[in-house]
Amino acid sequence: MGWSDVMDFIDRFRTDQIMQQLQAWNIADLNSNPWFLGSFAAAVVITYLIGWRAISAFLVGIGGFALALSYTLAKGTGTEGIQGGGLYVIIGGGAAAIGLFIYLLFIKSE
Repeated sequence: MGWSDVMDFIDRFRTDQIMQQLQAWNIADLNSNPWFLGSFAAAVVITYLIGWRAISAFLVGIGGFALALSYTLAKGTGTEGIQGGGLYVIIGGGAAAIGLFIYLLFIKSE
């Protein structure tokens, strides 16, 4: 593995390439896709009722952040996203998802 291979690997993590990949995956459509929302909610409820608190907390954290990211990408990136409230959504949604994750995993006890 040479230096050029390392640089090619690191080059994949540039912001413009990450945003291009997220748009290729249609992440912006997740917040309006009823199948994704329903399956996400069902998975969280089922794992919570079974008693798998750690898996439920993980799903809430990852899914909540994915929904916040989806809503933010739907608003737009760059200055038009900031003016449309996209920055507040990603910060608030991310904080809420992380807060709920911490609550379910560490604070809530039976």
